[in-house]
Amino acid sequence: MNKKSKAFLALAAIIICLIIGNQILKPNRETYKAPTSSLKDKQWNEIFKNNSKIDSFKILNTGAVKVPLEGMLNVEKLDKDHGLSDFLWVDVYAFLFHHKEKGWFMIDAGLDSTFQEKGNIKGIFATSFIKETRQNTGQNISNLLKKENVEINGIFFTHLHGDHSAGLPEIDHTIPKYIGKEETIFNIPFIYSSNHLSRNDTLLEIDTTTAVGISPLESVIDIFGDGSFIAINTPGHSLGHLSYIITTTEGPILLTGDASHTKFGFDNKIEPGWVENKEAAENSLLQLTTFHEMYPQVKVIYGHDK
Repeated sequence: MNKKSKAFLALAAIIICLIIGNQILKPNRETYKAPTSSLKDKQWNEIFKNNSKIDSFKILNTGAVKVPLEGMLNVEKLDKDHGLSDFLWVDVYAFLFHHKEKGWFMIDAGLDSTFQEKGNIKGIFATSFIKETRQNTGQNISNLLKKENVEINGIFFTHLHGDHSAGLPEIDHTIPKYIGKEETIFNIPFIYSSNHLSRNDTLLEIDTTTAVGISPLESVIDIFGDGSFIAINTPGHSLGHLSYIITTTEGPILLTGDASHTKFGFDNKIEPGWVENKEAAENSLLQLTTFHEMYPQVKVIYGHDK
């Protein structure tokens, strides 16, 4: 068999895998339209001063994964003597918060118990993204939620990359799941695939028509309509990526998601290396770092660091 024939067969195999993957994994998508917001023409300090309806916020550390430095940071922007290893162990979080009227919600899904070994992301390219996994017994998301003894009314995602959705097999699939408008799912059987989502799931795309700009953030959405929980459009790492601001009774918190994986990247204004749109990733990170400079009282939690 000549090289052209081999290349054709390889391409045909990839196309078949894509078709199969699309058939196996195609969750329903519906639109979530946020209530009318009262945030327009307000400044952040005014928003933060309002009595928050979020009275509890918890960080659930569900394990860690070993990933290439070049994925976490754009290595072209690193100094030669940066001192970082070629591979980094990073924590994988899920976040819980309680709204006084609407109940408990979660942001991202953490890891399930399979990450005590190799995890639930498979395929010949899976190890290009996650080299190793590390998780203590009982650290998986379902066990942590059981300890918290709470009923989750919805899961909001920063994005749908595998390390942010890997806990879903252990979670009731009927719980509503909210995502950014342009968010895509990567699932190619035998190449890079997971069992995180299926046709039985419905994804609620957050409608951006209600978004407003509050400097320095260009596009924010008041999820509950009371200023307590705000989604920020921060595309780049993924096309529908969202960061979040939660104004709790203890003060405001910024969750960057993977707009900035690490404190190092945030402090040095270096966007992730793995991005779907580099220019958008740079702009999203600049908005978040400028926001933090203007409002240093806001606690920042990074995608895989705190």
